[in-house]
Amino acid sequence: MVEDEPISALIAAKALSDNFITHHVSSGQEALDFCDQKLPDIILMDINMPVMDGLTACRKLKDNDNTQEIPIIFVSSHNSPEAEDECWEAGCTDFITKPFSVTTLRHRVNSHLAAKLMSDKLKRLATVDGLTDVQNRHYFDGFLADQMKLCTRLKHHIGLILIDIDNFKLYNDTYGHIKGDECLRQVASTLRTVLKRPTDCLARYGGEEFAVVLPHTDARGVEHIANSMLSAIRALNLPHKLSSLSRVTISAGGICVSPQNLSQIALIQKADQNLYSAKDAGRDQFVVA
Repeated sequence: MVEDEPISALIAAKALSDNFITHHVSSGQEALDFCDQKLPDIILMDINMPVMDGLTACRKLKDNDNTQEIPIIFVSSHNSPEAEDECWEAGCTDFITKPFSVTTLRHRVNSHLAAKLMSDKLKRLATVDGLTDVQNRHYFDGFLADQMKLCTRLKHHIGLILIDIDNFKLYNDTYGHIKGDECLRQVASTLRTVLKRPTDCLARYGGEEFAVVLPHTDARGVEHIANSMLSAIRALNLPHKLSSLSRVTISAGGICVSPQNLSQIALIQKADQNLYSAKDAGRDQFVVA
């Protein structure tokens, strides 16, 4: 709740306290600062406030990739058509006039949160691989493109690792597809534990292949991640009796570059070439260039 009148904030908090944890700030700037630290599920915003008014705060929140999907309901004593138009133009989700009905407030909040939860679920289904619960190929393609642009602008390096489960067709033929699916899930879960930074991305690239995007990472960092992933899969010690090592292993090909004047396709091709070099050299190893 973004409200400079304590009584109004108290009434709204009491109305919602049965179902929600509420937080209260007194200005638009405080709302921006709060969202930098913790993203709320919904925002109730007054219009007239000190330091920064609600309309300005709403525009800034809608211009920020991290906060633009948060529903914002203006709760204001302004009830003219012009005031409502300004709120819609700023990007609000709804508008409630003071003094408000507690029942109306509850229903409006519940309705908009239900819509947001459904939207979040659909977005997750569109970007997450259903079997392994890591990002899917569609998400990977967009994420890599965005990070290449960002690293180009900042003149930073970017790392890419392509990973293949060794002899996975033989694993499926030996243990069956149900066991094969479980192997994919275990490998994906284990690879994900190696990544510690929120900016790193693990995706299922296709079949038994995975891809790791490492923004702002030098060659030593890429080698460290690749080596850690190979060690983590070895430690799983999943039996694979037709493998020369008698257990499930992976091969990895990595690349670390400054992406200026390099296409996304070219970056992937270079990592793929290194992956094939690792497999040709005997598997259960990585090649990073």
